[in-house]
Amino acid sequence: MKSIVFFLALLPSTGFPDPVAPIDLKNVISAVGPSWNTAGNYKAVLVREGEYAALYIFRGPFDEEPLVYAPYAAITGPYWGMVPWLEFDEGGTLILHSENRAFGRHKWESTLSINERNGAFFVSAYSLSSYDSLDPYSFLDCNIDILAQKAVLNTIDITPYPLPTDVLIEDWSEVLGAVCYAAD
Repeated sequence: MKSIVFFLALLPSTGFPDPVAPIDLKNVISAVGPSWNTAGNYKAVLVREGEYAALYIFRGPFDEEPLVYAPYAAITGPYWGMVPWLEFDEGGTLILHSENRAFGRHKWESTLSINERNGAFFVSAYSLSSYDSLDPYSFLDCNIDILAQKAVLNTIDITPYPLPTDVLIEDWSEVLGAVCYAAD
């Protein structure tokens, strides 16, 4: 907990150019960093902005302007089980988790893997798992490796239409998730 408080103390409090507003610390959902496994030593912050969570990525301990501002990085909600979070894996890949385990009969969980390349942050993989809590035979387990152009749907390899290989996190949309539903 002390590391989170220390990290939040390093966040900038002023100086964002339009359209990026200053981060209101009471809206911070998750924060990680710095990632010592990458050359960039960046940190990431997920901030609730309405029904979405915006992703900010900073480099260095005192950056005032984010390298990345992705306003629609994840869906968020008011209940526990609807709150996204961030973490780094062993290789320094930033993982963005989001889920709905709290509301309605359709439960889902997704992850985005975000990698840095030449100073830009790209989505390298996407996974989606979902199920209907009233129908045990209605489920979906889909993994898309954007870099390898491969997808697996419910343990079966599928051949997706050509996926874009350079999906910036700022440009992320659930359109890639349509690969999972189109093959279903």
